[in-house]
Formats: sequence, C-alpha cells, structure tokens
Amino acid sequence: MHVDETVKALSRFGRSITVMSYPKTSAAAVLTKYNEPVEVHEVAIPELEPDAILVRVEVSTVCGTDVHIYEGDFQHVFSKLPLIMGHEIVGRIAALGRNRRRDATGQALHEGDLVAWSYAWCGTCYYCNVVKQPTLCRDARMYGYGPLTEPPHLTGGFAEYCYILPRCGVVKVPDKLDPATAASGTCALRTVVHGYEKIGALSAYDTVLIQGSGPIGLYALAYAVQAGVARVICIGAPWSRLAIARKWGANDLFSIEETSAEQRREAILKLTDGRGADLVIECSGFGIALAEGIELVRPGGRYLVIGQSDPRPAQIRGTYLNHRQLTVMGVNSAEIGHYYKALKFLSDHQDRFSFADLLGQRYSLSHVNEALCAMKEMRETKPIIVPS
Repeated sequence: MHVDETVKALSRFGRSITVMSYPKTSAAAVLTKYNEPVEVHEVAIPELEPDAILVRVEVSTVCGTDVHIYEGDFQHVFSKLPLIMGHEIVGRIAALGRNRRRDATGQALHEGDLVAWSYAWCGTCYYCNVVKQPTLCRDARMYGYGPLTEPPHLTGGFAEYCYILPRCGVVKVPDKLDPATAASGTCALRTVVHGYEKIGALSAYDTVLIQGSGPIGLYALAYAVQAGVARVICIGAPWSRLAIARKWGANDLFSIEETSAEQRREAILKLTDGRGADLVIECSGFGIALAEGIELVRPGGRYLVIGQSDPRPAQIRGTYLNHRQLTVMGVNSAEIGHYYKALKFLSDHQDRFSFADLLGQRYSLSHVNEALCAMKEMRETKPIIVPS
C-alpha cells in the first residue's frame, strides 16, 4: 500500500505554492505473537504534536536484537506486543511540528531532510537528571519495542512512516552517506562510540581484542584501527565475517568454529608477550564469551561489555577482578551525541572501510520474515528493509 501523497496547489498573492497532504495511514510490519510470522497492517498516523516530527522511512536495517525480540527473549524486560519491529532507522522529514526547527547540532531542519534520532528519554527521572545517564532511563520510549497500542503507535522502523517523539534527539544524516549504511550505524556503531567514551582513551601501543565479528564487533574493530592502536585481534565466525575483519585491518583472526578457548588463550598470550590484551571488548552476545574474555585481559587492563544479550549466567572468578586490578565497564544504547559521532565516523572513513560489506539484500515490508530468517541463520550481516 502507498499512502496518498497528492500535492495540492494553493494560490496566494498570485503565486503557486505546493503543499504535501498529511498522510492518514501507514503500512507497518507488526509482530502480534512471538515466534509467529510478522504481518503487514495499516496503522493510523496521529496528528503531529508541536515538538514532534513525522518521517517517511527511507530504509531500516535488521539488528540481531530484532531476532531476540521476535523470539520473545525481551518480553519480560522491554518488548510489549503488539509492536512494529525495527529500531535501526533513517527517514526523510514528511512533516515538522511547529516548534521543531533545528537538530541537536543546531542545523535547521526542513521537509525532505534525511535524519536519524535517539530514543525518547523521560527527562524527569533520577538517571536523566541527577546522574546524567539517560540510557538507564526506566521510562524511555524505545523504537521497535512496542507497544503499538500506545500513542503515537508508529514507533518502529519496519513501516512506511515513523513518528519522532518530542523528546527524541534528532541529527541530520551526512549528505554523502548511503542511507542504508547510516541506518546500520544507528544501533551497533552508536553503542560502540558510547562504549569507547566510557572505557577511556586508546594508546598507540595498545592491543585491542574484539570478541565477535557481527556488526558490533566489526564497528568496534574499525574504530580501534582508525584510532591507530598497535594490534587488533578478532575472535568470531563465520569466515565470511572474519574476512571483513581482515579487510578492515585486523592483525590476527581466530575462528570459534576451528579453535578452542584454550587454544585461543595460548595463542593470544603468545602474541602479547604473555600478558594478554590491553583492552578486550565483548561484542558477541554470548554469555560464555564473558568467561573467556576476562581471562584474555592483561593485569591492569580493561574489559568493555557491549554485546551481551544472553540470559544464561556466566561463570567468572571474582579474583580476576581485584587480584589483577581490572577495569570492567558495560554500556547500553546511546545518547544523541553518540548518534552524531557514529554518523560522522561512517561519513569520514567510508573510503578506508568498506561499510557496505555489512549490508545484505533489500526486502519489502511483506518480506520482513525472510529478512529475520536470514539474520538468524547468519546468512546476512545486515538485511535491509525498504518500506516503499
């Protein structure tokens, strides 16, 4: 279905002015039951609040979290049915609320601009106001998590239109950046940027070890390579993803399908003069990676956890933390400043890193189930949803 966008011609003072009519409904890929096929529904588009924005979705990319949401892994924490799927989104402004005129950097916003946006933090809680950690906000509205039953309903990227809430930070997408590449950076890379800011500066003599070769791991790898560290090691699978890691500058690769944890530990200690990596970044999502990763950090080193989504407990010896004086940090999501920096990183360094290597096939809304399957089976790294 394509929303009617009939252009009306108005005459004022003898001049012709064109105004696009405000759409009434949007097609959207809706999850009504966990582990059952997503269905395309027509969803009413609400009236625009003064500080809100309506965008026509240009493209969304599929995240590994979308698969977890589909399977019901987050139903007791975040996701609420029914929901419009998708949270890696960029869209073109279809209508601006009368009070929304500039993005987070101060640039003027206009209809037709391609934008990305953060989640809507409440702005009134302890985490938002006192400790300035809005990504811990318990009253945030997050895109792709639902529920569809709550206004303004259109808060998912697998749809023709999406509603940017008044509290969302917004940034323009750089002109020379491919929209699908931009969308792919609005979850994995913005969280990586957040993580690197939290864990502290990188040094030219650092060895950085990346656990995981999915989008989070590959973006974390690119960031470390661009920072000019001495050595970057990547552990992951399959080889098609490890090949991207090599292409992007990884010095050493270890396949989890071909090596054991003990073999990897022995090899990595040898590469680091028996010490271990200065910084290990967990990007795999698997709980078992925590137990391995903590043993690969050198004494006095740092461990950054970004990718964890495994509900199963992991066994870690507490003595590894105090006796070895490790710094351990975890991060979740990101603020609008991280989105801006992520998009700028993609735009500034696309000649060095072939970011398009992450992108998969393009799917319409009616083929979202196929895209989710491709992601789950790791046949594609970033399937692309094109709603129209």
